[in-house]
Amino acid sequence: MECAIQMKHVTKTFGAVTANKDVTMDIYKGEILALLGENGSGKTTLLNMIAGIYYPDEGEILVNGRPVEIRSPKDAYNLRIGMIHQHFKLVDVFTATENIALGLESREKFDLRQVKKAAQAICKKYSFDMDFDQKVYAMSVSQKQTLEIIKALYRGGGHSDSGRAHGRSDTPGDGEAL
Repeated sequence: MECAIQMKHVTKTFGAVTANKDVTMDIYKGEILALLGENGSGKTTLLNMIAGIYYPDEGEILVNGRPVEIRSPKDAYNLRIGMIHQHFKLVDVFTATENIALGLESREKFDLRQVKKAAQAICKKYSFDMDFDQKVYAMSVSQKQTLEIIKALYRGGGHSDSGRAHGRSDTPGDGEAL
């Protein structure tokens, strides 16, 4: 298998607290990887470095064998890395389509019909079920998580990481395609 993301000797500190020390990890294309550890053990910090939310104090990150600097989520998305956060980054009073369009830089965000059409194509490809006209506040937890995944895929996230694996489904049948 081809290595998609490598972290080599990565360290991240916050003041006197060391969240990650000398971490080396390889993530292969097509691999599903679980990071296990107690609360506060640095799992989310590690993922946040890959997603551009934090920058490592030491070490390097490679994507497809090339050293990269991921200094922002935009840098991560440009490398096809997306993160689905433990706490959803959705606007409750917006529809699914509006949430996907939020933050887009091009004129595309002003053409909600085009955004919806492209998002529906993603749903068809991955067998997701989503009502793009539904307001987020009316969605179940699993629908919100599906929307976050669609957002990441819409923005080109070929590598997707999740701050927390959610096996929870509050609606019968939700999440079956996940």
